[in-house]
Amino acid sequence: MTSYPAAIVLFFASTQACLNAFGAEYVPKLFDQINLIYEDNFDIDGKHQKPTQWVIRQNTNWSVKDGILTGGLADVAYQKMMQAKNDGHDGTRAVIFLKPVPTAFVIQLRVRYNETEKRGRDRGSLLDLGHHVNSFIFRKDGGVLTLQKKKRVVIPKSFFPLNQWNEVTIEFTEGAILITVNERSRLFEDPLITLKTAQEAQQIDFKGQDFGSVQLDWVKLYEGMGPRTGRQ
Repeated sequence: MTSYPAAIVLFFASTQACLNAFGAEYVPKLFDQINLIYEDNFDIDGKHQKPTQWVIRQNTNWSVKDGILTGGLADVAYQKMMQAKNDGHDGTRAVIFLKPVPTAFVIQLRVRYNETEKRGRDRGSLLDLGHHVNSFIFRKDGGVLTLQKKKRVVIPKSFFPLNQWNEVTIEFTEGAILITVNERSRLFEDPLITLKTAQEAQQIDFKGQDFGSVQLDWVKLYEGMGPRTGRQ
């Protein structure tokens, strides 16, 4: 397996071979090849019910309309019930998990995190690779990548804009994450980057800002195979 230095490195990669998930084939930069294992363009309107791929959490509401999957809050009764128990999982942010996910993968998606003026606990908009393992948290004033809750890496606020659609590609392998947002790329390399945890199945978590929403237009998930040799 390719070894990576402990330092966190960033670079701006060349434009992706493909930005349209249902167009030309994507050429990975961390893998020799990729194998498509799941895709969805959310073409059936109604309540979102795909438990083999998506796990809805905290009783939040997810539905599809006009090809867009939108996640909103749990009903007020559920929020109050959980708050009465002093349980922070109270449905005041949209939460959904995509699983299972391979330990080496590429995911492409068009996603939007919407904020409101009501800030709540102001936890930010989260894209979690592995549950609380490799966590991207985005806010209006900037973002952060948290690795196993042990290291935090600051990300400029311009990298992942909120309240607008973003086309995102993430390549993940042991020791490295390459994330591209609207053609702008950053590579993170660190031994803390891993999906080898005690969990039986790996996952990707989408969590909205408090009292906001999360929207997905399409998603493609690939398994990454073989480290690319001679990459720059």
